[in-house]
Order: sequence, then structure tokens, then C-alpha cells
Amino acid sequence: MGSQYDSGEYEKNMDRLLQIGDFAGAKIRQQQARARGKLYGIGFANYVESSIGTPKERADLIVRPAGVEVVIGTQPAGQGHETSFAQVTADLLGVAFETVKITLGDTDVVSAGGGTHSGRSMRHASAVISLAVTDMIEKGKAILADSLGVKPADVQFEGGLFRSPATNRTVDWFELSRLAATHSPDYADGMKVRRDNEMHTPVFPNGACCCEIEIDPETGGVDLVRYATVDDVGRCINPMIVHGQTHGGIAQGVGQALWEGCVIDPESGQPLAAAFTEYGMPRFDNMPSFVTEIAEVLSPTNPMGVKAGGEGGTTPAPAVIMSAVEDALLEYGPPVISMPVTPLKIWNAIHKGRA
Repeated sequence: MGSQYDSGEYEKNMDRLLQIGDFAGAKIRQQQARARGKLYGIGFANYVESSIGTPKERADLIVRPAGVEVVIGTQPAGQGHETSFAQVTADLLGVAFETVKITLGDTDVVSAGGGTHSGRSMRHASAVISLAVTDMIEKGKAILADSLGVKPADVQFEGGLFRSPATNRTVDWFELSRLAATHSPDYADGMKVRRDNEMHTPVFPNGACCCEIEIDPETGGVDLVRYATVDDVGRCINPMIVHGQTHGGIAQGVGQALWEGCVIDPESGQPLAAAFTEYGMPRFDNMPSFVTEIAEVLSPTNPMGVKAGGEGGTTPAPAVIMSAVEDALLEYGPPVISMPVTPLKIWNAIHKGRA
């Protein structure tokens, strides 16, 4: 379709998945399942998705004597932006993570931003924060140079410290902020920079996924017994957060494939699954323990090499589940079953195949 993938090691992802998912041992597990009277199926899928989203993002970076504040226009809904954004800021400035505050969602303070969608937040935020830090370093050099009576080119920055070899003076960000406030009333509320950035080039998170299911042929009930995935998210800022998003994404995709259906009364048009008591959902007791690995193939499209995480868990899940169901039912003829693949649909496919 004319798109150029930014980066990726697709074959390595697939090879790694076959190892962590123990693809070679599937035949033995199939025999064990059949010995217990179960139908066994294995599913496999490679995936690639496009992540782009709204191209504009803004960050306000403020350094005060008591700490750093970043005001940015993406609003988290449980993704942990306030942690990951603070990690990026702290690393680039060379300050302690605890000194960084991320301000999100307050429209009295946040003046612009692209919002949270399409796997864009970490990529756009890390890029614009990186640019804002670059601007802030230049401002810091100018402030220190002016206060010491030297040229900005004579001030060095490294590891969170500004140095002036000519004067043998070294200050950190917070001392510099206090110095700036005494030097000029313009810095009474901290040193500030505002940076806007615009990126139009998409990135392509990708990976591979496999699962194994067992079906009770008497009831059509499905047990999801194994699930493994390898996801290339580009640079992974916080692995724990990304793994958590992957787990949640898998649950969403598996839920769509196995349980989640919107049933409408044909007479009234009223939804019959309007509450969680009637709506089939993934729960901790019907999902297995996932085996997930993160692949970091950096993207050349942004300063941090970020692609996207979270959606990768969902993208291949319906395909890999339906692949496993089809594999399990092959002895009854190729099934034609729509999602969600409920026990009744499977039971009907089995009896139709037997007939």
C-alpha cells in the first residue's frame, strides 16, 4: 500500500516466539489433551500495525529551585504516562526521578496537545520533551554565562551539571534556577521553555504470537491453556508498564474472539447484554499466565527510537485464537464460525461435522 516500514526484525521475532512458546513441544501436548478427551488446537500469527496519530504535540518545561515540571497535552487512561514521561525528563536533564512532576489534563494549564490515541503518546511526548530539554540546556548555559560574565560557548553541560572552566564554577539545575531568580525577575517563577513539535512519519510496531486451546467436544467449551507473544515496541522506556499494557491488550483481543458479543432484541432493539452480568468478559480465572517478551528495534523516525506499546497485545489476538479454534476442529471439516466463538457455535460446528 505504499508504506515503508521504519524498522523491524520480523524473522527474529518469529524465531524467538517459537522458542518461548515451546512450539516444538506442541505435538506432545496435543497427544496429552486427546488422552483426556479434549480437542487440541494451536494458533500462530505474525502482525504489524501502523501507529501515527495526531502529528502535533507541545511541552512546557519549567525548572524551579524545588524541582522540574513538564506540562504536556496527552491524557493517560491508565497507561502510566506520568511515570514514563518523568523517566525521560529526568534522564535527559540528569536529575533525580523524584524531582520531576508531570502535569496532564488540566486545561487551565495545558495549552495544546495531540491527546492519547493510536499509540502516539510515548513517541510524541519523548520527542517534544527531548527538544524542550535541548532548548533548556541552551538557556541554562546563557543564564550561567551572563551571571559569570563569560560567553555561553564557554559553559559546558554534562550529567546534570553546568560548568564554567574559566571560573571553576559548577552548578546543578536547581542552583541555577535560584541563581536565575536572583539575577532577573523574569525567572522568579522558574526557568521556562515551550516547545512545539510535529511528526508525520508513521511507525510500525510488530511481533509474533501463538496460543494453545483445549475444547471439550461434549460442551463446546474452550480453555485457553497457553499464550506467548513477542512485541517490538522500539525503545522501551518502562518494561513493567509495557508488559502490563501487553497483558491488558491480550485480554481485550481474546475477549473479542471468545466472549464479547453485543446481542440485540430484534423486536425492541434493546441490548440484551447491557450489564456485566450478561456480557461475556475476560477475567483472571479464564486467562492463562502469559509469556511475553519485548523486542527493542529502535525506530529512526524520532529521537528516542520509540514505536508504540499496548495495542500490540490486541492486534494479533483475534487471529491467533480463531487460528487455534480452526486447528482444533479440522477433523470435523473446516469450520465457518464468526467471533465471538462461543461454546454453542463450536458445539454446532462439531455436530455438523459429525453429521
